[in-house]
This record gives sequence, C-alpha cells and structure tokens, in this order.
Amino acid sequence: MPYLLLFYTFFFGLCIGSFLNVCIYRLPLGKSIIRPRSMCPSCGRAIHALDNIPLFSFLILQGKCRNCDTPIPWRYPLVELITGLFAVCVFLKFGLDARTLIYFLFIAGLLVITFIDIDHKIIPDIISLPGIPVGFVAAFMIPDLSYKNSLAGILIGGGSLYAVAWIYTLITRREGMGGG
Repeated sequence: MPYLLLFYTFFFGLCIGSFLNVCIYRLPLGKSIIRPRSMCPSCGRAIHALDNIPLFSFLILQGKCRNCDTPIPWRYPLVELITGLFAVCVFLKFGLDARTLIYFLFIAGLLVITFIDIDHKIIPDIISLPGIPVGFVAAFMIPDLSYKNSLAGILIGGGSLYAVAWIYTLITRREGMGGG
C-alpha cells in the first residue's frame, strides 16, 4: 500500500479530528458547530488559518495560543491524533470501500460522545439519536451486518435502557437518565 495514500488518510483523519474538537467543545454549550470560526476560549480572538492546522500547529505554537499565551488543552491534539490513527486503521482494514466511511463515521461519533461525556457527564441526543437510523440503514450497506440484527439491537439495547430509566423514575420520582 502506498505510503503517500496512508499519509493522506492520516491527515484527513487529523482534519476530521479538528472538527470533532469543535463539536466536543460547542455542542454541550448549545453553540453552532459551523460559525463563528474557531477562537481561543481565553482571549476570544479568532484562530488564524495557519494556526489551525491539526496537530502541527499545536507543536509549532508549543501548545499555547499565539495571541494570549494561554496553554491549549492536550485534549485537542489527542483527539486529532486518535482520529488520524483510527482513519488509517479503518482504511487499512477495508480500503476504498463504503464500509470505511460508515465505520469511520461511527468511530467519529463515539469519539465525540466519549469526550463530551468525560467533560460534562452527558451524551447529547443530537449525536446519539441520529445514530439509530444511520446504524440501521448502514446494516443494509454492509454485508457483514444484518438488518435483522440491527433491528434487534435497536429494540433490545434501546428498550432495555428505556426500561431502566422508566423504572428509576418510578422509584425515585426524578429522571436518572436522559432520553438519548
């Protein structure tokens, strides 16, 4: 396998990881993931395009904001690196195939969920709930999966979590789990 293709795959993963960081930071705050441009949370100044190159800018800036010298949390390059490595792993496993995109999107969603859960102890419905129909449709596109197993997973997995939340609410008279 050509190393240049693996490098492009890794860099693509880094770029997606940078976007995932935007999602991880903004979604719990109810902010748009599209606008405004990325900015330093400390000084509020927009991050210049050259300072927004995934992983490399963190290294060049020595982990600090160019404008205010506030340290950039290590989570940012970590998410980018993990995403880049997962992109390469999925590509090595499936090559140029629809499964590569589907599994990579699944991994990206799980990364966002994981880091938001670590930071805020929540799993946003805007990520988890769309995963249900997307996963079901993906079962039709991936020969290794069965739409019957996917449907059973939705009903058993989702149903059991809903049952636990419902029982908890009955016993304690307060919500113990979110809906997503």
